[in-house]
Amino acid sequence: MDSRVNCAPLTLLLRDSVADTETALRSIFDSQTDITVAQTGPGNRHSVDIVYCGVTFRLALDSTRPDLSGLKKIFCNLDSSSVGSVLGISLGDHVAGGERVPAIVQGLLGVGQRLGKLLGATGAIWHPADILSGFPYFSEAVADYLGGGGFPALALVNFKGGKDGSIVTHGLALLSGQELEICPAEMGQSEVMRRVVRVVHDIATNGPVQNPVELAGIEAGEIIHLEPLRESGLLKMNAYSCPTG
Repeated sequence: MDSRVNCAPLTLLLRDSVADTETALRSIFDSQTDITVAQTGPGNRHSVDIVYCGVTFRLALDSTRPDLSGLKKIFCNLDSSSVGSVLGISLGDHVAGGERVPAIVQGLLGVGQRLGKLLGATGAIWHPADILSGFPYFSEAVADYLGGGGFPALALVNFKGGKDGSIVTHGLALLSGQELEICPAEMGQSEVMRRVVRVVHDIATNGPVQNPVELAGIEAGEIIHLEPLRESGLLKMNAYSCPTG
């Protein structure tokens, strides 16, 4: 198998065998005018470069059942026994390292969502955050984002709690160069996450925060303070209410 499969950020889980999926892909390439084959991957008949939305992506097909243990599952109860093949999707050589360019990431997510629907994918693994999403949820979240909605944070960014009550993201650095550290707040976790998702959207679509900044919060009189910690690469976030009167 092409080594690029192992480092592909996005993997689609499919029920069909490699042979059946290859046949389905050939049919897709013949019928979908906005997906064109650029070249066969180097030294591997199961690998192919395609062009979608003006960007080259590499598709790599494999029959190896993935190890799903250790992945955070989002609206998903799959196990590896139901997987007949997997399709890794990575950036083509000329845009390698382009994960911090929002348009390129949108193209990657878009081609994953498009191919997943056409191939009947059951799940999508986003490896930078160790997240496995049920494909219906992944597809809906990506479609909303591509249509102008919020960044699909739950499908692409993991959130891990610290002993002090803080929350640290995992996977955001690939897209922005920063992970987010959320300091404990005097509000419920669901309320905290509403604010976190907003900040994640801003960072993933606009780039890293270089200097301390204060943003208007969700509620009246609320402030979200962001401060980059350059030595650790973390972006520290506090949300608090300003006293009135």
